[in-house]
Amino acid sequence: MKFARRFFCLLPILILTACASADSLDSVKKNGRAGFVVGTYFTPSADCENRIVAYIDEAKKIDAAVYSIGNDRIVDALLRAHRRGADVRVVTDKLQAKGKSSLVKKLQDGGIALRLNKKHKIEHNKFAVFDDALVVTGSYNWTNAATYKNSENCLFFKPADQKYAARFEYLWRLYE
Repeated sequence: MKFARRFFCLLPILILTACASADSLDSVKKNGRAGFVVGTYFTPSADCENRIVAYIDEAKKIDAAVYSIGNDRIVDALLRAHRRGADVRVVTDKLQAKGKSSLVKKLQDGGIALRLNKKHKIEHNKFAVFDDALVVTGSYNWTNAATYKNSENCLFFKPADQKYAARFEYLWRLYE
């Protein structure tokens, strides 16, 4: 009886492991390499914010599709990146951009290439691609509330899944 109980307790883990391995093998077959998670973080805490700022500070190219942008440190990092010559492009939600805590105008005034959604009801993505090499995604909006008040997550992985870069290009052209 103990064996059966242990087996059935472990069965979901075995199934998930097998599925994850199959997905990884499929990714290797399609891309020639698998991606690796380089960080998983949760809020409330400054972990997501700190990691995003660090990657922005090092990147030469940043493509971000983010629903809500109101985090002072992330916006300042994007502006610093733009001033040092990095290619910075941002897609965001038009209604969120008008919100009282939005810093989208600060990005626009700083010369950041920015587009607002025109074709979708909302632009609810939350991802960025850094130098076509690393992706951050998750529920984390780039806001102070997401950092200090909300329960959210962010996941960093590399090499970057090119589906994110392709999706960003699609949105960038769509919202012209």
